[in-house]
Amino acid sequence: MNPQRMHYPIALLMFGVCSLLQSQDVPEKVDSTAKCDPAAKEARPAAEEGAGTKSWLLRDAGITGGQITLPFKIRRHRENHTFRLTTDVTLGGYVGYTKRLSKSKDYSLTVPLTAGLTFINLNTNNTALSRLEEQAEVVPGLSWSTGVILQLEKYSLGLLVGKDYAGDVGNEWEYHGKLWWSFGIGFVFMQ
Repeated sequence: MNPQRMHYPIALLMFGVCSLLQSQDVPEKVDSTAKCDPAAKEARPAAEEGAGTKSWLLRDAGITGGQITLPFKIRRHRENHTFRLTTDVTLGGYVGYTKRLSKSKDYSLTVPLTAGLTFINLNTNNTALSRLEEQAEVVPGLSWSTGVILQLEKYSLGLLVGKDYAGDVGNEWEYHGKLWWSFGIGFVFMQ
């Protein structure tokens, strides 16, 4: 696959997120006393004045990062129009936009961009290589994904979609460069 075409979806997604963040302006609150009394406008705290100009997407939000592990992926199986669960583990990192959803509870939503190393299980069912006739093999590959992760106090729910690119076998692997999806449920035992 052409390396420039591989980066196109990531660049398009980044452009879309940046455009959305810049276009979401909330109008300032109208203070009826400011028209009649100029001193009333000066008496307002500076924090209150600045709060109205900040986009709702940027309030209580920030850039986060960390590590991510995807233990399985769900892939579309074209032959019989079903889905196949594969254990192609991905280890990597993410950078994401996190927005706090509640002021009173620890609820937040994260939109991550992930990249990592994936371990691809090859066998005769998913690869057209003759060297796999006797035994299954695991080869390294690269993976990227994006999605949403909802944190509700100690619980996390996530849904990610992405693509894997096999190193040695390339297009001989059935799922090379094809979309997969994965979901996860998490719980924080200690904080």
